[in-house]
Amino acid sequence: MPFNTKSLFSLRSWLLYAEVLAVIGFVVLAALYIRRGSADPEPPPSSQAGTFIEKADALFEKQDLVDAALLYWQALQTLETSGEDQSVPIKGRSQSSSEARLHANLRIAEIYSHSSWLKDAKARLAHAARIQPEHSGVRLLRGKLFRDEGLLSEATEEFLAVLKQDPHHAEAHYLLGVLYQGSKQYKSAAEYYSSAIEHDPDLKEISSEKAPIGILARLQLSRTYAKILLDYQFLDREFTDEDVAEVVRLESEAIRLLEEAHKKYPEMDEVVNDLVRLLFARAVSLEREDIETRQYADALRVYERIVELDPREVRALERMGEIYASFLGDKAAALEMYRKVYEIEPHPTVLANVKSLEEDVAAEMASEE
Repeated sequence: MPFNTKSLFSLRSWLLYAEVLAVIGFVVLAALYIRRGSADPEPPPSSQAGTFIEKADALFEKQDLVDAALLYWQALQTLETSGEDQSVPIKGRSQSSSEARLHANLRIAEIYSHSSWLKDAKARLAHAARIQPEHSGVRLLRGKLFRDEGLLSEATEEFLAVLKQDPHHAEAHYLLGVLYQGSKQYKSAAEYYSSAIEHDPDLKEISSEKAPIGILARLQLSRTYAKILLDYQFLDREFTDEDVAEVVRLESEAIRLLEEAHKKYPEMDEVVNDLVRLLFARAVSLEREDIETRQYADALRVYERIVELDPREVRALERMGEIYASFLGDKAAALEMYRKVYEIEPHPTVLANVKSLEEDVAAEMASEE
């Protein structure tokens, strides 16, 4: 059968035509896909902005910052389609679109600040400032960013501006106290910390802080008093009666503030650690009184309080054992203290004290019989 060149040519033409069509189809589909992928997605309806913000606020309070930021961004995208005067229902009340955008921008800036993305935080804060430049939240966060950059004078100016708008703003009082304490202006620091305590009676939780302002202010005011006490140790003169009275007052106030903080917020380790340190100083001071007035019973009560705060505080238990054994003549109580010490730190020296006291107690019991 003869070879048909015409049929072969027709087949080749068809294949070439099909290939060209396939290429054109691929190019068209690719172009459509790229165009669709690069197009901005349709924003959700503006009515959902309030829902996004409510969910974001709940996550923000739980410190789920990544998911909160995503929802705030969704809210902002939604608000772009709404007018300035359109109301946005949030938590049972209506806000204007500009108020909602201010809130979302501020929260995103705070989240960036928490993550130490200062450049991004400042950029987002600028968006909030364009909406309402004198808003207390804007100025407070700007002050924090200035503080983080070491611009303390500028930070102070912003916090003072917040207090000018709202004299009862506990966080602004506290932040000013921190700035003044850092520059060793202890009197001013103490005044602002006291105001912060006064204006946070309900100990409101603040997501940017590890504890309520009222607790943090008590902790820092106690530390401020402790710093002032250190200054008295370097006085180049004899103590006057007024000096002694002031030292006693500062020490008592520092301890009182920490006791209050611990009672109201017992889970904060910094409070416990500072309180134990101050109580040790008080107990040692009581033991160092003149020999005629040494107050071992009072010192013992202070050590007991230390052990209440930290049952594994070996130094306090050992000192209690020494006071019971050497000054109060209660060998049985001393033995109990040293046994507790040995349970925590089974050291040979402690064991020797336990054995010696056991013999003394046994001898006392035998003599009583």
